[in-house]
Amino acid sequence: DRALFNDLEHVCDDCYNLYRTSYVASACRSNCYSNLVFRQCMDDLLMMDEFDQYARKVQM
Repeated sequence: DRALFNDLEHVCDDCYNLYRTSYVASACRSNCYSNLVFRQCMDDLLMMDEFDQYARKVQM
């Protein structure tokens, strides 16, 4: 699903723009976005209200 991929990429791109470290850019995407860095990015971007929705879609 291209729309889901774009949403996930947007989170990691915004998080990278926030911290400007290559670690964040790669770690956010690791394990198909199923990782603690992605979760922390959503928290840092004030998106935790959407986290469960994203997590369900990634597990499909």
